[in-house]
Amino acid sequence: MFLTHRIEEIVVQSTDTRRAIGEFVLRERSHLADYTIGDIAEATFSSKPSVTRFAKALGYSGWRDFIRDFVAEVHFEESHQTAVDPNYPFAAGDADETVINAVADAQFDAVADTMRLLNRGAIALGARYLQHAKCVHVFGVSPNTYLGELFCRKLLSVGKTAHVASPDENGVVARSLTSDDCAVIISYSGNNPAVNPMQVVPTLLANKVPTIAITGEGENYLRHNVRCTLTISSRETLYDKISTFGTEASILFLLNALFGCYFARAYERNKAFKTRSAQALEQSREAAGIER
Repeated sequence: MFLTHRIEEIVVQSTDTRRAIGEFVLRERSHLADYTIGDIAEATFSSKPSVTRFAKALGYSGWRDFIRDFVAEVHFEESHQTAVDPNYPFAAGDADETVINAVADAQFDAVADTMRLLNRGAIALGARYLQHAKCVHVFGVSPNTYLGELFCRKLLSVGKTAHVASPDENGVVARSLTSDDCAVIISYSGNNPAVNPMQVVPTLLANKVPTIAITGEGENYLRHNVRCTLTISSRETLYDKISTFGTEASILFLLNALFGCYFARAYERNKAFKTRSAQALEQSREAAGIER
């Protein structure tokens, strides 16, 4: 999870000086190194100790250590600009054609960025997990669960039992899994062990369930605890955006890549099963008078 995303969480969840400091940091991100601790304290109506505590809340020993990493992160973001703003790819008054092209660019950029971040070893390991699993369970919250449903349907189409766990039943489902199954956890932030779907991680680890985590860039709880981790393109902010165009494209690409690599490991068997299944489904639809 990027520092900017963690600061966004602080801003949303805090009502004290941390919120004012966080808002200042995000607003002045490109020039933050030009400000002293005293400048920031004065601008946010706080104090120097409050600014230092803000850095410590992010896991740093002090402001100097924080500003070093934050400036490096901002420099990386600004030197890797995408074709469109991932948060606001189009503006008020744009023509339909402009909007269409902007959404396409946002999704294309996200997939290209996901390819850049892709750990081929993790994809291979995840495909093996799927290959040997009796049942695959996807854990997440909306809207990620909708993408999980598509993934599960693909697995079902080649004979692999797969389900998306209801967020209300995550704990029960996690406790039912064993080393013969596979869990897929989808979380953009992946950072809070007290909320879904991260809550299931200790149970999955205790039950030795092969687990695939799909999460954003940077250090977070999932990345620290799950061996097989795939990285979502994380150019979008957590809250300030039109929609999750890029995030959805990135997650869907990773799930499709996982399925594709799984399919390829038993290509002829999976192809034959899918063909038989599709033919049977078409016959049942015709018998019921259902249009495709």
